[in-house]
Amino acid sequence: MTKHARRDALTSVSITLVAALLSVTGAGCVKRQQTPDERMLRAVEQESSSGVVAIATTMADSPTHITLCSGAVVAPNLVLTARHCVSRAVTATPSCDARGRSHNGDHLAEDVDPSAIAIYTGAHVRPDMDLPVARAVRTLHPTGQVLCDADVAFLVLDRPIPNAAILSMRLHGPVETGDVVVPVGFGGGTSNVVGLKVARQKSTVLATGPSANAATGAVLGPREFEVDRATCRGDSGGPAIDAMTGEIVGIVSRGGSCSANGNHVYTRVDAYKRLAQAAFAAADREPNVAARDLPADESR
Repeated sequence: MTKHARRDALTSVSITLVAALLSVTGAGCVKRQQTPDERMLRAVEQESSSGVVAIATTMADSPTHITLCSGAVVAPNLVLTARHCVSRAVTATPSCDARGRSHNGDHLAEDVDPSAIAIYTGAHVRPDMDLPVARAVRTLHPTGQVLCDADVAFLVLDRPIPNAAILSMRLHGPVETGDVVVPVGFGGGTSNVVGLKVARQKSTVLATGPSANAATGAVLGPREFEVDRATCRGDSGGPAIDAMTGEIVGIVSRGGSCSANGNHVYTRVDAYKRLAQAAFAAADREPNVAARDLPADESR
């Protein structure tokens, strides 16, 4: 074999080995999408149901002006929800771009007095008739008056919520396109009976931000994602629960009509690790209530 022939043969072997190594190492980097079966979906719904509560906020302009949202119990006296459920709205139609900036000015004014925020449990909640199981003593949320990319809040309560499941948040990594989630909230499902707790049909994550979906009209900031199934009035602040792990990956922020497919936008919880850490610490400082430990993280 000539010198050139030996060199060409070695080069061919090297290319083959590199290709083989890349196929092996690359296989570990590709996420294999999994579809949960019906049994798994039902289990997620049942296990999470008691951890989803109704949040009734009485607005300062009138004692009869009450908004009903949903939230998730993440510690005995700590509820995760949406920012627009605990602050007074300036506009009902926030407009955002893919950088998480507002197209129509401030969306929020001052926070509602925490004492005007009450927590209810049960399958069908009527704030005008039912007694609350707890009240808020403090709200924590991102700074600023814009909901784009920041529609998340925590409520520290005056007491633990009895018989509520404590739901875990996925703080270690983001949701991905193609993931299957189960939204749970008090929007009443397809009947849209506000106050009726329903786990919606499984939803697929259509897109993650920053992006704009021309097909559905959704514009997503860097900390947002879109699902295909409708969420309705009363579902605001309710969790999207990963159907494979049972973890909360996002909360309802805004969207299209109750019957529309797509353009239902959630805020990612993993994007607010520091806020979650501050909320757990605040809940832990409330008398006679133990909150779980939160792993240290330098991320937001």
